[in-house]
Amino acid sequence: MKKLIILFFINSIFSQQQILDIDYKKMSKILDMDSTVLIDVRTADEFNSFRIKNSINIDYYSTSFLDSISSFKEKKNIILYCRSGRRSYYAAKLIQEKGFNNIYNLEGGILQVKKKNLEFKSFNN
Repeated sequence: MKKLIILFFINSIFSQQQILDIDYKKMSKILDMDSTVLIDVRTADEFNSFRIKNSINIDYYSTSFLDSISSFKEKKNIILYCRSGRRSYYAAKLIQEKGFNNIYNLEGGILQVKKKNLEFKSFNN
């Protein structure tokens, strides 16, 4: 019985897919794939000031975050981003615990994209 519990524990650790930090260039390639969703986990005010084109806003701090994001569970790829990459990482960990797979985190968030001097106006919907 003890061996069975240990095997179950090891299997559950290794069966969870890793959250991958990606840069903007890699994100653009993943967005070209079928069944991919780009989710901005910042607040509505942050999202309305500037955002990446075709992103969906689901505020990580909202009490309805898990309910709102649950409709995307069947998507092949989920890319999350925020201001710096920290909030989206925590959001990614949370949804991973809820059974989501193929989760990507935009490393450095919007700040990193700005640092690379990419033009935000072309990213707005």
